[in-house]
Amino acid sequence: MLTNPVETLKKVIDQPSGSFDVEDVAKVAHIFKEEFEGLGFAVTMHPGKQTGPALECVIGTGSQTLMLMGHMDTVFPHDVYVPFHDNGDGTALGSGINDMKGGIVIMLYALKEALPQIDLSKYSIRVILNADEEIGSPDSHELILESAKNSFAALSFEPSSWPARLTCARKGVTSALISCEGIPGHAGAQYKNCASAIQNLCAQITKLYSLRDDERDISFNAGFISGGTAENVVAPSAYCKCEFRYYNEAYKQMLMDKITALCAEEPVPGCKTTITFSASHPAIDLNEHSQVLLDHAQAIAAQQGRTLPHERVGGAGDISIAGQAGIGVLDGLGMPGGKMHTVEEFGVIRDMPLQIDLAARLIQDVCK
Repeated sequence: MLTNPVETLKKVIDQPSGSFDVEDVAKVAHIFKEEFEGLGFAVTMHPGKQTGPALECVIGTGSQTLMLMGHMDTVFPHDVYVPFHDNGDGTALGSGINDMKGGIVIMLYALKEALPQIDLSKYSIRVILNADEEIGSPDSHELILESAKNSFAALSFEPSSWPARLTCARKGVTSALISCEGIPGHAGAQYKNCASAIQNLCAQITKLYSLRDDERDISFNAGFISGGTAENVVAPSAYCKCEFRYYNEAYKQMLMDKITALCAEEPVPGCKTTITFSASHPAIDLNEHSQVLLDHAQAIAAQQGRTLPHERVGGAGDISIAGQAGIGVLDGLGMPGGKMHTVEEFGVIRDMPLQIDLAARLIQDVCK
């Protein structure tokens, strides 16, 4: 069971858990299940439809519920993950050390400190650890939202950057698949009677980049393009995977409407464009309920002798799902570090005691 944070961290880092490697994620889930049960939690495993299981860990009988959140999956498939390596300078490498196995370990040790100080007849704590955050939380979205609706606040242990910071604001993300169909033919002999899907798609993408609006923090990105069959064939089809992001959830429908309108105008006669939208995470911005949590955390940090600024983050996260319940939310309580989603991902393990103390005292403060 729990020994010391670095040993626990090494154990879970050395078990890879890529989002699509269901058996690997299940193994990590069983490790965390045992640790939470060791703290007295009742643990329920919710099998995923297409991903690994989510854990719901509950302790206490009180009617006021505090929700804690984290995800067990990483972006690293089994064959490319990096095992734990202590650099000897207060930092360590490892796939998921920053995003976000380190955060779950911090959560565990914070709970170990905080639970003896909490009246569990008045309060209860519900921990949701999912296995599909890195792919948009398709299986666990409902579990997270329903848990948040029955909680008075949610604390997320997603990674803190370096230097450390906190956040109550994350961008919403909507994906768009732009597909173009053209009229194929020989590129030399028939091109006058053809219509290139690739040419049409490139023109559509160029129009869509006009949606970027730095004043309103709206971004657009075309991240993957594929199409055509050969260099001497006018492309019969082409497609692009895109996304747009925003802090204000009200912008979502407006942007979808603009994309639809822009793509309705075909740049290349004879081509046809279709659009398929799919949502990932909603947007959440700092509000009065979240401000209370932020103030508590920053006051504790000041007592520790450090400053934890608030930063609006462009990356999506599950805290945004919880925020749709209208409760206060706070993110960034996890492992300080950087280079997440790369093989050079690192965590500042020398700061784990500070983060554990911060989280433990915050949990105690809000459960009084």
